[in-house]
Parts: sequence; C-alpha cells; structure tokens
Amino acid sequence: MRLRILLGLTLLAGLWWFVVRPGDGAAAKSSQDSGPAGPKTVVVISPGHGWWSTDTQQVDPGATGTGLEEKDVALDVAQQAQRLLDRCPVLARLTRAGDDKNHTLANVHELVNAEQPALAVAVHLGGTDAPSGASAWYTVGGRDDEGSQRLALTLAAAVAGRLGLPDLGAQPETSSPIGGLYIHPWQAPAVLLELGSLGADGEALRTRRAEFGRALAQGVLAYLGLPGDCADGTLTQGGAGLVAVSFPDEQVSLNLTLANDGLGGWGPEQYRLVSVGERYGAAAEYRLPAAVAPGESATWALPARAPKQAGVYEQRWQLMRGETRVGDEVRLLIVVAPPQAHALKEKLDQKVAEWKAAGAAKVDDLVEQMKTELKNWALQEAQRQAGKCIGVNGAVLLGVMAVVVSRRRKT
Repeated sequence: MRLRILLGLTLLAGLWWFVVRPGDGAAAKSSQDSGPAGPKTVVVISPGHGWWSTDTQQVDPGATGTGLEEKDVALDVAQQAQRLLDRCPVLARLTRAGDDKNHTLANVHELVNAEQPALAVAVHLGGTDAPSGASAWYTVGGRDDEGSQRLALTLAAAVAGRLGLPDLGAQPETSSPIGGLYIHPWQAPAVLLELGSLGADGEALRTRRAEFGRALAQGVLAYLGLPGDCADGTLTQGGAGLVAVSFPDEQVSLNLTLANDGLGGWGPEQYRLVSVGERYGAAAEYRLPAAVAPGESATWALPARAPKQAGVYEQRWQLMRGETRVGDEVRLLIVVAPPQAHALKEKLDQKVAEWKAAGAAKVDDLVEQMKTELKNWALQEAQRQAGKCIGVNGAVLLGVMAVVVSRRRKT
C-alpha cells in the first residue's frame, strides 16, 4: 500500500511540474531595442481621384482601361510607399484610405495643409492614350516653386529608373491641359506625379505595383536627403519550415526564409542572420548566402538539437545590417513530444500543417495549441499510469486533482 501511495505522489509531482512549470521550456521573448524616437518629417501622399463627384453623384474613378481604375492603382502605390517611409524618420500621411464619399476634389488642399507637411505628392496615372513613361508637374506661383520643381524631377527619375520606363521629366502646372492644377494651393513643395500610362504601361501597373511604391518612397527619401536603407525591412516566408516537431534529443532542421522588403539590395558583406535567444545547437550567426534584390528572398537551413524534455521551445533570429536591426525578430519553434508518443507527434504534425494552410500568420496561436496538446497528453498519461499503480479510485482522485491544477494554471 505504501508503495502505491508513493508511486501516486510521484506521478502527481511529475504532473504538477509538467503543467505549471514556467514557460514550457520556451525562452522568454525579449523586446527589440528601441532607439530614441526623434522628430519625424511629415510627408503627405494624396492618391488621385477616389473623391465624391457632385457632377456624377458617385466616387470619381479617374482614368480607366486595361482592367484598371486610376483611383485603385494610385491608392495601392501610395499605401506601399507609406509602409516603407514609416520605417524612416518620416511620418507619411495619406489623404484617403479608400473611396471617400465625404470629400470632393475641392477639399483636398484642406486635408493636405492641415498636416503642415514638408512635401506633398498627388499620385496619378496617364490615360490609355498617354505615352509610356513617368512625368511630374510642379507649381508655378505656388508656395515653393523651386522645391516643387526639384521634387518633380526627383520623383519622375526615381519611377522611370526603377521601372525601366521613359523619364518624361518635370513640367510646369501651366502646361497642363487645364492650365493649373489642384496642387497649387498646397502649402509645401507640391507635385502631381503620373506613374505611367494605363495603356502603354498597363502591364507594369498591374504586376509591379510594389516597385512603383518603392520608387515613390525612394524619390521622397532622395529629396529629403535621407538614406534609402532606412526603409530596410523583411517579410517572413516558409510556413511549416518555421516549426520542427520531434522526439527528445533528435537532430532537427528549421528553414528560415526572409524576403527583402526594402528599397536596396542585401549584400553578403553587410547583412547577416544573428541568434538573439537560445540556439539549441545552432551557430551564433550565419552569413547571407548570396546577394538579394528587393522583392527576392534568402533561405537559411538552421540546424538544432531538440531538448531532452517534452515542451515547446524557440530559437529567435534577427537580420542585421552591420549593427542595425533589419525587420522584426523571427521565432522558430521546436516542439518536442514525449518519447514513444507517436500518435501525439502525428497530431502535432497535423496541427502544424493546418497552421501553415491557414496562412501561418499567428505564431502565438500555434504555440498555445502545441502546449495544450502536450498538457492534455500528460494529463491522460498520468491518469492511465495512476490507474495501474493505485487502482481506479486513486486514478479518479488524481484526475480530479489534475483538473484543479489545470484550472489554477489558467487563472
């Protein structure tokens, strides 16, 4: 009898440790270094059209053709540029975030001037009969004609150069068909930028939208005298490659793929992947395998050895440019199933597959699912073993105590 009681207490102690031990073996997540938040330069980007038209009593789509509407392309490009600029000492504001039924074109100058920007850009497209190429109009008799002209030249050259389009240069607003533009009353160096022709450049406007956004951001930064690498960023790819499910002390491999989401290329001499947490057998850092152009990606096969105890563990990695962090930390998970728990491991593999199929967006959700499955298995196994050692009544009691422990854990 004493032996059965001792075995039961031992099982209960093991269950307690498995359920309530802190962190389930996962390293604590550290916050990234946050440098001093200095003042940011305000920039306004105004996607052309998309305003309410009192004449037609509908939202103005702008030029249309080749399956595109000017208002939608202009908004997408503006949002792409905003995302990049906001990584820099720039606060990019958009005059609209979608179709705007509450303002008309006559109100846009109020939206722009309310931000007191250092510069402002209206984003447009040429019609289906317009020639191929990027062009920009600057103010005449406006707030800052000299700055406006310089900005127009910079933006047209940035779009043309990045997209491989003709550079149609800068033109005074008085040369426009209507003899003056709605950018005239903007209280900043102001430009109306035409990215390209819906007809001649329609394919690029459809398939290379991200590059137009990069070009717009590049031109703004160049005008402000800011380095393009301030917009460096990454996008994590790979889905299930970010997670390895194994038994204790097994050799595993994790695949980390990062896409270059910045303006410039990554060079092996400047960029490296650095461990910023527990490595579990991986090296402290890895060189960039090869040069990576914007929009392209690099993949690292990162070795690891699973810990000897069941649980959810993580490696954390950071891409570095010299001593500067690029993008966010990336978490790679090592999920360790108890020895011989083959059915559980298959279930965990299935959870990972479902997570990947759902978009692999929320790592925290997957972590919680993995922990729950491991805890449920531990509770069931403890009750099964208790049934063998101390009989049915003791197993029931142990099960009740396990539920109490689980509830205390949640609170």
